[in-house]
Amino acid sequence: MRLSSLQKYILSRCCLNNNNGIKADFYGFYPKVNISLKAVQDIIHKSLDSLVKKDLLIAFGRKTAQKWFIDKVRLTTDGRKMAKEIIKGRQRKLPIK
Repeated sequence: MRLSSLQKYILSRCCLNNNNGIKADFYGFYPKVNISLKAVQDIIHKSLDSLVKKDLLIAFGRKTAQKWFIDKVRLTTDGRKMAKEIIKGRQRKLPIK
């Protein structure tokens, strides 16, 4: 399954926070530059929606007539497996001579 770097960041952060339902604020992925907060919110929300559609996350929040507001997210079992693979992929192997 192909994931963006933001989606990998979301999965790894959820896995490292013991999967107790992390608050859905993943603004730390983007550096504090001249990006508007609204644009960052839209990008993160779309990534969360796509992870929910892929059955890697469970989203908790409230729904209005126009939009779904995500407050917390939690990993599913498939999401936990994917997050562990991502974290293992980041670790470097020791050079053995």
